[in-house]
Order: sequence, then C-alpha cells, then structure tokens
Amino acid sequence: MQRPGYGRVLAIGLCVAAGGVFCGASPTGVRAQQSDPDEPLEVLPLEELVVTATRTETMVRDVPVNVTLVTRAQIRQSPAKNLQDLLQEIPGFGLRLQTRGSVAHPSWQAIGLRGLGGSNTSRTLVLVDGVPLNDPFFGWVRWSQVPLETIERVELVRGGGSMMWGSRGLAGVINIITRSPSETMLSLGLQGGSLETLQADGVAAIHAGRMGLLLSGEYFDSDGYILTREDQRGDIDVPNASRTATFNGKLELEASPAVRLYAQGSYLDQEKLFATGLQPNTTEIGFGRLGATLDAPDGSRFTANAFTHLQGYSNALSSADETRDTERLSLDQFDVPSTALGADLRWERAFGQHGLSAGADYLWVEGEAWEDLVFRDGVATQRRHTGGEQILGGLYLQDEFRPTGRWQLTGGVRVDMWQTYGGFRQIEDLTSGDLRADETFLDRTEWFASHNLGVRFHQTDRLSWRGSFYSGLRVPVANELYKPFRRSGGVVVEANAALDPERMLGAEVGVDYQIGATFLARLTGYWAEIRDAILEATIIGTVDEAQTVDPCGFVPAGGGCQQRDNIGTVRSPGLEAELEFRPRPAWKLSASYALTPAEIADAPGREELVGKRTIRTPVHQAAFRIAHSAPNLLDVSVTGRYLGPRFDEDTNVSRIDDSLVLDLRVARQLTRAVGAYVTVENLFDTEYEIAENRRGLVRVGAPLAVSGGLRVRVAP
Repeated sequence: MQRPGYGRVLAIGLCVAAGGVFCGASPTGVRAQQSDPDEPLEVLPLEELVVTATRTETMVRDVPVNVTLVTRAQIRQSPAKNLQDLLQEIPGFGLRLQTRGSVAHPSWQAIGLRGLGGSNTSRTLVLVDGVPLNDPFFGWVRWSQVPLETIERVELVRGGGSMMWGSRGLAGVINIITRSPSETMLSLGLQGGSLETLQADGVAAIHAGRMGLLLSGEYFDSDGYILTREDQRGDIDVPNASRTATFNGKLELEASPAVRLYAQGSYLDQEKLFATGLQPNTTEIGFGRLGATLDAPDGSRFTANAFTHLQGYSNALSSADETRDTERLSLDQFDVPSTALGADLRWERAFGQHGLSAGADYLWVEGEAWEDLVFRDGVATQRRHTGGEQILGGLYLQDEFRPTGRWQLTGGVRVDMWQTYGGFRQIEDLTSGDLRADETFLDRTEWFASHNLGVRFHQTDRLSWRGSFYSGLRVPVANELYKPFRRSGGVVVEANAALDPERMLGAEVGVDYQIGATFLARLTGYWAEIRDAILEATIIGTVDEAQTVDPCGFVPAGGGCQQRDNIGTVRSPGLEAELEFRPRPAWKLSASYALTPAEIADAPGREELVGKRTIRTPVHQAAFRIAHSAPNLLDVSVTGRYLGPRFDEDTNVSRIDDSLVLDLRVARQLTRAVGAYVTVENLFDTEYEIAENRRGLVRVGAPLAVSGGLRVRVAP
C-alpha cells in the first residue's frame, strides 16, 4: 500500500514553522520557553497523591509497596509515540515481546512485572481511571486505546498492591489516569517521519460552571519495518504496516457539592499486517463507563462504576517454506467477538487514626472464536468454533492505621469467586459438513481468599522504610481454557479447560531517601512465588513431517506442540533501584535498574524445566534519562534502555541477545502556544533481537527512525 511522503512534507513544514531552529538558522522575534512553562523539570516528591496502591487517595510516602509514578511532564519529555513505548522505559515492565507498540502483534502486548509474565496472557491488571482495560477474552492490552496526550499520569504498582483489585492483577496493577476537563483548553499535534509514519491527535476540553467535557482523537499510520533479520529474509517478508484510529470522550458533572457524576467512552479501529502479506489482523473496540461519587454527611465517600467492553477481532496466520519465498494460509480467525460487563462499589471513611475502605466488584465475560484451519490448495477443510463465559466477583475490606506520625500500618482481606460455564468446542468438516468434534466442558465455581499486610516507618523527614506481605491470584481467561492457537514457526499451542487459577505469595522491603526537590533514591528487594503457574509447556519440540500429535491435533512440518498447563511453581526474587537527581535547575538525571532472576522452581512430571529461566525475562534490565531544559534555546532529553539476554521458550534453547538502545528528543517552544520537536528512535541504528523461534528465525527491533512534529496548546 503506497502512502505519500509524510516525513519529507512534515520535515519541510517543521523547518519553516520553527524559524530555522532545526535547520541551522537562529530564531528571531520568538519568545523562547521551556517545553511546558507550567511543568518544570523536578524530582518527583514522595508527597504526590496516588490512588492505585490502596484503592484510596494516599501519598506515595505512605504506601508500603513500590509505586512508580509517570507524570505528565515526564510523558512530554519522552520520545515515545504511544503508551506501550513509554512504559518500556521502566525496568521490570515486561511484554511478551519487547518491541515498538506500533508494529507489535496484539498477542505481543500481554504484560507482566517482576519477571511474572512472558505468556500470551497478562499477569498484570491495566486500568483506565480505575476501570479494567485488559482484553476480556485474551487478557492482552491494546495500549493505543489511550493516546498519550489524554493521560494525566500513570501509576504502576508492583506485587502487593494488586490484592485489592482481585484477579488478573497477580503481578501488579497499572492505572492510567486520564486528564480531567477542569479547564477549557485545546491541544493539537501533528508529526511524521521515517517509515512513512504520520500521527495526528487532538484534545479539546470545555469547562463551564459545574460541567466539563473532554473530547480527544488520534490517528496513526505507518509502513513499519521488516521484522525478520536481514540475512533470513525472503520474498514473503514485508514491513509491519499499521493504522490506528481512536476516539475518546469524558463528561464530568458536579450535581451538587457532595455528588459528582461522570461518563466516559472510547472507540478503537486498528489494522495491522504481521511480518508477511497473508497475516493481517484487525481490531474494533468500544468501551463505555458510567460512575458517581457521593460524599455523605458522616464523612463517608461512596464511589460506584458500571462499564462495558465490546470487541471484534480477526487474525490470520501462514506457514512459510524454508527459503521464505512462498507462504500458505494456515489459520484464519475470521470472527472473534467478546463482551464484558462490570461494576464496582466502594465505601471509605476515616475513624480517628483509622482509614477504612470496603467494596465489591463484578465482571461477566463472554467470548467465542470462529476459525478456519487445515488448508489445502488455499481452501480451508475444517472450521473450529470455541467459546465460553466467566463471572468474576469479589469483596474486600482494608484498614489504614496511623498509630503515630511516623508509623503507618495497612491490612486488608479479599474474597474472590470465579465461575466458568458454557465452555464448548466444535470442529466441522467443511468438505462433508460433518462434525469432527463436539465437546462441552464442565462448569466450575471456586472461591479464594487473599490478604495484604504493609508497614511504613518514617525514620526522618528524608528517610523512610517500608515492607509488605501479600497474596493474590489470577484466574485463567477463556482464551487459555478453550481456544488453541498457532504461533510463528508452526508451533500449535493447545488450550486446557482443566486449568486451575494461579496463586501468588510474596513479600518486599524497601527504603526511600529524598532531599527536597534535588535528590530521590528508592531501593526495593522482593520475593514472589506463583504456584500452579500457567505456562505453555512443550509436548514435542519439532516434527520433521506434518502429522497429528496429541493433544494438539494437526502439526505442520517443522512445527511443534505445546499445551497450556499448571506447570508448577515460578519463583522470582529480585531487586529494584530508582534514582532521580537534579544537580542544577536546568538538569535532571534519572536511572533505574531491575534484577529479575525469575525461574521455574518446581515442575512435577517435567523435571527438565526446573531451574530454567522464565521466558522472555531478562535477569538484568536498566534505563536512564538525561534531560536539559534551556529556556533560551532547546529542551533536550536522551533516553537509554538496556535488556539483558533472555530465552524465547520454556526449555531455554532459543536465546535472545542483550541490547542497548538510545532515543533522543529535541524540543523548542516557538511561542507560548506553539512548540516544535524532533525525535530520533534507536539513535545509533542498533540491530537487536526481540524473538527467536525453535527454527532459528530471528525477529528484530525497530531501526533508526526520525520524526518531527508541531504541538499547539491553547488555554484562556
């Protein structure tokens, strides 16, 4: 698909609009300012309020677990084009495959924290303003649903903070807080550059009296790049082209001083091409939310939400010959609809030194998949129909107790109910019309209890200590229970309707040290253990000839057979370090590091896996940023990300090499309303691996890409 030269057109426009700043000339007649005069570079204070860790408003300095807060100022300093790219700058944040969000296949966007990830389903719960964003059927996250310009801040809570949010928050919780229409404003952005990339967005907010309305939209279009390593490419390898359009709306109404009402909705339309011409995928998502907050006369606060998540998805996969010069369709998931309905209710009130909160939440999910498979001469011979329904419900109670000014104790309990029913699988022979399989799976209902205990001690105004001990769970999603899938290289992964929920037990200790707005250091040590961990266990590594393999069914030549299973125990001890330093008003330095030696500690019946590293989890991960703001010239930031070696499958045979990638962002405020910027991703054009399958096919990360843009922000 041919596209106009977006990069060349926008580069010329940027050069002219910037008065020559990016073209070697000197600006004239322009008042130079920081990238945002109202948001100077500064060290994040521990007094910042967060809501995710305890599900109530709490200062960072009083939270007993490690919380990373990404502020709006930090978002604007980043070269990231989307939320996925932004979060990859945080060590310990792991995706199934670490690559740019614009080219990532949806299944690559499953996330985990602290080495508790790497599978096709997220072990981390992602929220938008406290409402789940995870795909209800697959568990993935479509990060493009939330454009960067609509985000006020992101709160990332690892480990123990997930207990109050229930299932799917096993490894932690990421809460995306969107901007509130608290003032009338307009923001318009346009950028383009390498890989024929065009991105445009707009945010408009109107605030009048007690009502505020915010509308936003974003359009992204790119030819992408070829994922296959250059020396392995064949005629079928093409760039991962993608197109995404999103629309978001948010309405807030202060009905009275005690009652606030709000409504929120979004729509996403996305098309992507995965590596070859026969592997497109499309996604449509509609999301809606209604909520209210009531402040009662006795000091209680009640919060209620109801939401819905409607999704349509299609995906095709192909098999390639050894030279990668020809391919043939192997799987066509032509219709994968899913629906989720949910609600939550929360009460909170202070009683002297106690802050009590209690609540309930509910989620109903229905999903199914229609797939054509086993192709002969390009025509499918079988059609598979799978699906089922789930209900997740929970009750919780928590107390935040402050016996003295230096001590804070937090304790909570939660009870979860999981019900799965209506699970089925049918396989029709398209040649004869006969049913080759017609299975129904047992309905199941189970109950679980979890806890959270935390302590925070402020030794001095600068130094504080924290610790927590917690448990949690993750219920398998319908995709894991009922729907097989096929990955690159012809590996068939069978579902497993008998999967049990994963259970986690963990603890952490940490110390925070801050000197005003100049210096902040945080160090956290943790230990986590997942029992009944669900992994994709290898049954047969590689078959020389196409054959039927139990339980996977038909496996093509060169492919393999895996099945999701409660493999045993995954253990993840580790260390996290974060440092921010502002030596002078114009300079800000930040660095972070994660040590994550996660491994399989126990695997009954599969002893060969004991001691193996969890897939796609680097033991060492680090990031840094150097930012300088010069009011009379330019704002410059350099970001670096290091990922250590890791393995691409459970037996630790396919190894992904380590990588270091640098990004650059240069910005200048032309007037108070208009700013211009240039970003360079992968500054030194480093070729780095992101995946390697059993057949030795290597996928690589994004090459050097240059883009430039303009941003107009207007507020009365």
